[in-house]
Amino acid sequence: MRQHTGGLRASPRSLSPTATGHDHHRASRSSGARRLGRALAASALLLTLAACDGLPRDQETTSAAPAPDTDPAEVEQSEPVPVDPSWLCSPGGGEEAPSYTPEPGVFNPESVRAEGSTVTVAGGFALEEGYEYGGFAPDATIVPADPAHRGAPSDGYDGTLGTEGAPAPPIVVRERVEVPGEGAAPSTATAQLTLGTCEDAPLPDGQYLLSLRGGRVDGPGPGEDGWSSSRDVMLDVVGGELETVPGALEAADGEVPADLTPLTCRAPLESVGDGDGLSVTVSRQESSVSTLVPEEEVGVSVDARVTVTSTDLGTRALLQGVVLTNPSTGTVVAGARNAQAVGLQWIGEEGVATAESTWTTRETCTRVPLDPGDYTAHGFAVTVDDEGATHVVLSDPWTVEVVEEDAPS
Repeated sequence: MRQHTGGLRASPRSLSPTATGHDHHRASRSSGARRLGRALAASALLLTLAACDGLPRDQETTSAAPAPDTDPAEVEQSEPVPVDPSWLCSPGGGEEAPSYTPEPGVFNPESVRAEGSTVTVAGGFALEEGYEYGGFAPDATIVPADPAHRGAPSDGYDGTLGTEGAPAPPIVVRERVEVPGEGAAPSTATAQLTLGTCEDAPLPDGQYLLSLRGGRVDGPGPGEDGWSSSRDVMLDVVGGELETVPGALEAADGEVPADLTPLTCRAPLESVGDGDGLSVTVSRQESSVSTLVPEEEVGVSVDARVTVTSTDLGTRALLQGVVLTNPSTGTVVAGARNAQAVGLQWIGEEGVATAESTWTTRETCTRVPLDPGDYTAHGFAVTVDDEGATHVVLSDPWTVEVVEEDAPS
């Protein structure tokens, strides 16, 4: 999503909005080479002047002091200014995308806060050597996330926006807080944006990715340069209001780290944490399975429908399934999970209900079919909270009987 543009200014000197990320990187490399050449030439000239005219050593050039780091609280109390999103709302309608080239500045999102229609993102900020900071004027594009891959944009929104034939994003930036400054860049910055729609309608519920970018960076070459964020920020809209995703600022692979230790083979199965608002129920569960594998089948499993509901709607880490334990030891014997991450899912008012299976004749912890007898089954759900802690939630248990049967003659 590096094609996303931002940093509105009056009469910007723009790169064509159809330029690709590869073009941007190539332009940056070319510009970097030119800057290096200019720097070397300037150094050579300075050395020549020093040799000829005897410049005193105590007149060496010193770097400007960096601008003070921005205070997020101060930014949140500042008055926002309007942003014109017409180039996005009417793609190809003549409004030129506010783009800057090259992009010598990088903003690294480290925290995100959302309230109502306002989002505040704070993080590290850096400019390449030789560039001057002219203040922090953030802008962003907001596109729907792919429901099957939360870290990627939905189909149609993964290309260049604001050009003829491109879709208009369902959410756009309507206001922003501009932080004045000059000279060397601060080491941290805070972007505060007020989001809305092209039609001034309520924010539509769903999952979104926000990509930050801005301008007000002056470099050694002609024109105006800018900055872009190192990664996209994930946001939800629930009931027309912005929400952050618990435990995840961004997830490029659609998953977030989780501790699944209680669900590994031979581990004592137990709940972890307070559930973080999740509850788990099962239905249509099987209570008896055979050791006999029917013809043309790959195995026998305990099946159940596992439903997970949440007090907080929106996107969150969610893994659900069925697990069997040995009732005498309480340890996992089938249905173990050994992954290191949990996928992100949208949880609505009706929750998430899926058909889950646990094999009893293969893929067990003993690598062989379970012995006949009684086992304890649970439906489970795993989630990750705002602090990144894993919660394991269990349903009420039920008994599963594994019955020995003779193969048909």
